Amino acid sequence: ISNCTFDNFKLTYYSDSPDESGFTPRKVIKKTVDICKSFCESFPNGENLYFCGPSGLGKTHLTLAIANEVIGKGYDVLYGSAQNIISKISKEQLNYNADSEYLDSVLDCDLLILDDLGTEFNTQLSSSVVYNIINTRLLRGLSTVISTNLSIKEIEKTYSPRIVSRLNGHYTMRMFLGEDIRALKAKG
Repeated sequence: ISNCTFDNFKLTYYSDSPDESGFTPRKVIKKTVDICKSFCESFPNGENLYFCGPSGLGKTHLTLAIANEVIGKGYDVLYGSAQNIISKISKEQLNYNADSEYLDSVLDCDLLILDDLGTEFNTQLSSSVVYNIINTRLLRGLSTVISTNLSIKEIEKTYSPRIVSRLNGHYTMRMFLGEDIRALKAKG
């Protein structure tokens, strides 16, 4: 999928000093990396991960590292932005003559990685698609990794209580802290 691996994920971009909330970004992200590695080692496991935090903190790098590890073990991974996946399924559902081949692949793959949840145009149909994906995969015991820039409070405002309840009850939540790595790299 890309050159993003656990080996080239650099903890040095994360501060060793506590932030205003008292958390040390490097310690928090180190624990998240360990959780990701454990997730891959025990895959398939029916576990789910949920990454939230501002842009540029490594969420996509770690989701791609997970994808690479799981693909390397011979499993089927579907990776895409929430916006693209939900749009494609919505179009498929609105075309009543079409089969649901893409939806089936989203619901049946060994690992689904839904990147940037919350970037999709929020409609009743898109919310219904998000619920269907999350709920069906939970019922089938299939793993999903979700990343978002939205805070937990923003997720609660954006999605139904049914979706939020499933995220809170069935996903390992990890908050990403620190400074925008892209900005740090640009500074040199």
